[in-house]
Amino acid sequence: MADASDSELIEQIASQRFDRRERPMQILAAAVRVFGAGGPSAVTHRAVAAEAGVSTGLTTYYFKDRDDLLYQALTYAFEVEAERLQECVRDCDHELTVDETIDLLTEMFFDKTVADPLYDIALFEMFLEATRNPPVRVLTREWSALIFRLVDQVLPPTDPSVPRETVVQIVAAQIDGLMLEETSNQALGLDGLSAHLRMVIERFLR
Repeated sequence: MADASDSELIEQIASQRFDRRERPMQILAAAVRVFGAGGPSAVTHRAVAAEAGVSTGLTTYYFKDRDDLLYQALTYAFEVEAERLQECVRDCDHELTVDETIDLLTEMFFDKTVADPLYDIALFEMFLEATRNPPVRVLTREWSALIFRLVDQVLPPTDPSVPRETVVQIVAAQIDGLMLEETSNQALGLDGLSAHLRMVIERFLR
């Protein structure tokens, strides 16, 4: 049977293991904040370490160079947002009305854009980075495919005279455009974003 000192040692080891898992995530979350605020050129080991409240030595321990840190930060932003979006539609197992679709897409894409656009900015920067950095295109293609699947899942039946794939692509592009508009100008707000999206969707309903 373990005594008090054994228990303390076990807790210490468990804490260290937990810390080893959490530290990289802490650093990557900080890298996303730096990336969203200043773009790819702002992502340095020094800047990210300062944002994360850790030593530069720790960032270089987990990430071999700046390119590795940048790519892993983009991957992290992608995965965090993908998980959040998929959680939003996890219980969506029935055909939605137009109002339900607008409400759900607003929750998925616009609520966070208005309240805290940092990850949206990072994801837009990811697409710009993909124009200069081919390996990042793997992430942008996966992101586009994810958004396509999610929009297709929640969109009501559409006019059969227009291919469903085309409708989904148009709606997804409209969502991206509205998010970019709001992160840039912060003028539409939730009501304006939802209203613009509704106008597009209603044109394609059967």
